[in-house]
Amino acid sequence: MGKNNNVVVLDNEIANKLSQLDTISLKDGLTGLWNKKCLADKVDDYVGGEVNSGALFIIEIDDFAKINDEYGHIMGDACLVRLAGVLSSSFRERDVAARISADEFGVFLVGTLTYKDINSIAAKLLKVSRESFEGMKLDKDFTISIGIAKAPANGSDFLSLYRKAVEALTKSKQGGKNGFMIAEENYSENKSINTDADMDIVKHLISEKDKPLGAYKVEYDGFKHIFRFISRYSDRKETGIEIILFTISKKDGSMIDPLTLSEAMFDLENIIKVSLRIGDVATKYSSCQYLVMLVGANKIKPQDVVERVVKNYSFFADKYNIVVKYDIDYKSLQEG
Repeated sequence: MGKNNNVVVLDNEIANKLSQLDTISLKDGLTGLWNKKCLADKVDDYVGGEVNSGALFIIEIDDFAKINDEYGHIMGDACLVRLAGVLSSSFRERDVAARISADEFGVFLVGTLTYKDINSIAAKLLKVSRESFEGMKLDKDFTISIGIAKAPANGSDFLSLYRKAVEALTKSKQGGKNGFMIAEENYSENKSINTDADMDIVKHLISEKDKPLGAYKVEYDGFKHIFRFISRYSDRKETGIEIILFTISKKDGSMIDPLTLSEAMFDLENIIKVSLRIGDVATKYSSCQYLVMLVGANKIKPQDVVERVVKNYSFFADKYNIVVKYDIDYKSLQEG
């Protein structure tokens, strides 16, 4: 017998929801750009094919730590969002722009590009980035530095291109900031392998510049994998898991303006990190929601955790004129 029509509709709704969640899991929550995993996958898919020409730009904000120290993280986040806007509007729709880490961005330009093309694009990007930050009340000009690797001249996979682009970026910074450098075409698979250098790049790719004090922050896709793995483990070891969904909203139920929402979510993330235990896991679920996974929840009271987060966040809730709602044991995630 065929499926009941209601079941088919439900299956379609679940499939659509999962597709939306997969897209969300590949996006950077702050900037809306693709994340590092998405960039790496798209580069590997493209340069590994028959048509594999392209260029990988690795872009860093000059003296970003000083911006955070002198002006605060809200201004630092504003700079990241502004640069993301520049990248989104400066490249073609088929190119891939992503936020790789705290202040590091990557853009993969698809297709054959001459050195003249690359020089022109990089010079324009430096100029547009600097001009875009005029009026942000920074004491000095906002600048970026760029390292560039070409495919296939510098490699035929993301890691190889990333390594060469980072080397070029380092040389560019050493030669003076607010500039760019293109990697030399000296990469060869027959070249002796520098495993120490490769390991440094791998560690850079997987490291966190700012290690969380409490809960471990991951992308949503990673959150799902951890949940499923621990669920299987907990069946044997009787290790409890509890899921909590935190949602922020205006007290009157109206929409939160985008800038306030970004700042409020940034503060909520930090409160969640320091309010939970090491070993707990958190992820941004939507523009106004955070999911928390309590590992070993049978040894604690989830309600106590919720109350601690809400209490620690109360200052920010009053500051932004918002409220924090929560749901314990988020059923739809567990069923997914």
